[in-house]
Amino acid sequence: MTQSTTVPGEARGLPRIGVDHPLAIAAAVAISFVGNAVVMGMPLMVGALADFLHFDEQQVGWLASADLGGMFLASLATAALVSRLNRRHLALFGILVAIAGNLLSTQYHDFGPLVAARLLAGFGGGICYSTGIACLAITHRTGRNFSIMMFGLVAINAIELYTIPYLTGAWGIDGIFLAFCVAFALCLAVLPCLYPHTPGDAEGATGADQAESAPRLPRLLPLCCLLAVACFYITIGSFWAFIERAGVDAGLGDAFIANVLTLGNVFTLAGCVAAVWLSHRAGQSRVLMAALVGMAGVLLLLAVEISATTFVIGTFGFCIAWLFTDIFQLGTLSHIDASGRYAALVPAAQGLAQTAAPAIAGFLLARELGYSAVMLLGAAGSLAALCLYGIVYAQMRRLAPGLADAE
Repeated sequence: MTQSTTVPGEARGLPRIGVDHPLAIAAAVAISFVGNAVVMGMPLMVGALADFLHFDEQQVGWLASADLGGMFLASLATAALVSRLNRRHLALFGILVAIAGNLLSTQYHDFGPLVAARLLAGFGGGICYSTGIACLAITHRTGRNFSIMMFGLVAINAIELYTIPYLTGAWGIDGIFLAFCVAFALCLAVLPCLYPHTPGDAEGATGADQAESAPRLPRLLPLCCLLAVACFYITIGSFWAFIERAGVDAGLGDAFIANVLTLGNVFTLAGCVAAVWLSHRAGQSRVLMAALVGMAGVLLLLAVEISATTFVIGTFGFCIAWLFTDIFQLGTLSHIDASGRYAALVPAAQGLAQTAAPAIAGFLLARELGYSAVMLLGAAGSLAALCLYGIVYAQMRRLAPGLADAE
C-alpha cells in the first residue's frame, strides 16, 4: 500500500497546516506585510535620508529605487522558484537576506555602499512579499484573503508611520534599519505555519483545479492587468516616495505631515469593510475603475496646490484609492486566472514601476519642475491603468459576463 509523504507535520505529531488553514493564511499575511514594510515607510524614510545623511532629492530618489529595485528582482526570482522550492525555505532565505541588508545599512552611510545595501535589503524583503502573495493566490477564497492582507498592511503601515519619527529621534536613520531587522527576525516565528507547497504536494493543485472550471479567456487579459498594475504603481512609487518632501516644501510642519500620513492609513481600515460591501453591490471591476478615477482626481488637486487642506484631502483620498485598487487588482486577476500564476507576478509588476518611479520623480525635481510635476506623473499612471482595465472589462463583458461583474 502506498503511503503519502506530503504530511510530514502529522508524522511528528504537529497539526496539519493546509493551504486554507487560518494559521497558514495568517503566516502568509504576516510575511507579506513585513516584506513590504519598506514601501509602507518610504515617505518618512526618504525624509530621514535627506535630513540625517544630507542627500539631495535625486540621490534619495535613487536610494528609494534601490530598495524597490531589489524587490522587483526578488519578485522575478520568486515567481520562477516558488512552485519548485519549499516556500518556508524560500521565505527563510528572504528573511536572512533582508536582515543582512538592513544591518549593512547601519554601517555604511556613503551614497554608493548604501545603495548596494538597500538593494540587498529590498531583495530579501521582496522574496518574503512575493512568497506570501503566492501562498495566498492558491487559496480557495482569494478575494477575502487578499482583503485580510490589505487590512494587515494598512494597520501595520499606520503603526510604522507613527513609530518612525520616534525611532529617528532616538537613533537617527539607523533606527529605521534596525526596526526592519527586528520585524524580519520576528517573522521567523511564523515560518512553521507557512504552507510549504513542495513539488508533488497534492493540495498544491488547488488553483489548477479551480482553473479547470473557469472560462477560457485570452492570455492577453491577465497580461493587460499586469501592465495596468505597473502603470498604477508609477503613481504609488512617485507619490509615496515624495509626499513627505512635498509637504515640507509647502511649509507644512513635520508633526502635521506624520500625523496626516498616519491618520490617512488608519482611515483606510474602514475601507476594507467598504470594499467588500461595494464589490457585492457593483462588482470588483467597476469599483476598481472608480478608485482609479478618484486617485487621478486627488493627484490633480495636489498638482494645482499643496496646502494644509489639500494635503489632508489628497492623502486620505490617495490612501483609500490605493487600498481599493490593490484589493480589486488582485481579485480581478484571480477571476481571470484561478491558478494564481499571474497574481503571483503582481509583486514583479509593482516592483518594476516602483523601481523607476522615484528615480523619474527625482529627475523631474532635479530639473526644478517642482512637486506639481511629480503629482502629474502619478495622475498619468492612474489614468493609464484606468484605460487598460477598461479594455479588460469590455472584453470580459463580451467573453465572460458573469466574471466581468463578479464580487
